Amino acid sequence: MFKLIVSDMDGTLLNDDKNVSKETKQAIKKLENHGAQFTIATGRIYPAAKVYSDELGVNAPLICCNGALIIDPVTDEILYGSVISKEIGVQVIDVCEAFGVYYHLYDKDTIYSDRMERVIAYFNEFSKTLPEAYKIKTKIVDSTRDLFEETTIYKIGIYYDNSENALNMRKALEKIPGATGFKSLETMYDVLAEGTNKGTALKKLCEILDYDLNDVVAFGDNENDLEMLEAAGYGIAMGNAEDFVKDVADHVAETNEADGVRLALEKIFKMV
Repeated sequence: MFKLIVSDMDGTLLNDDKNVSKETKQAIKKLENHGAQFTIATGRIYPAAKVYSDELGVNAPLICCNGALIIDPVTDEILYGSVISKEIGVQVIDVCEAFGVYYHLYDKDTIYSDRMERVIAYFNEFSKTLPEAYKIKTKIVDSTRDLFEETTIYKIGIYYDNSENALNMRKALEKIPGATGFKSLETMYDVLAEGTNKGTALKKLCEILDYDLNDVVAFGDNENDLEMLEAAGYGIAMGNAEDFVKDVADHVAETNEADGVRLALEKIFKMV
């Protein structure tokens, strides 16, 4: 029987209002009775994941920043981290600025940018609604390049709109040695250190928890979930997922709006 359930958040566990339904919360709680743990694998920064994991009563380590970080939500300790070097980061910034696109950078708990717009502006406002323990720090800096000497950068997020400009930018980013990238949201392209993704993080998490990958069920909906769905013993794509994500999955669930995660869990574990 499966021992670990790992779910993406946006477009998967969360409905379009960014909430977890009451019924899904109940299903996750019932997993304890079946000897299984539940956790999250997300592109989000740690505090933006922890606010949901605490709501769900998750004690297993969280995969954040699309696999660049694994953090214990009980102690806030970093169990694994994949860092973007200054050499690679500066090249990514050079490309972003050459194409005139918005970008931001993540360390463990802070989002940095050189302008208050798009994602950093959203989280700056969203954080104001959160209790102090879950607030997401945002900081506008004069030089994003200097950040690689001042803190530890795990992810660079870039605005992506499928325009010709964005597609050409992606081609330029893909030529940077030592970097890897993929779409995580419809309007977001993420760059990490080479070899970093949710799949490699899932393998590391299984080592930490002493689980076999065959004991894992993983849920996802986008390009950044591909490696995780392939690595897990049973990969489930959401009904709202892209076709190429469904193609690598073992099963296609209902959509995130139709409580696809809950319905799949109830079927797998024969919940009543």
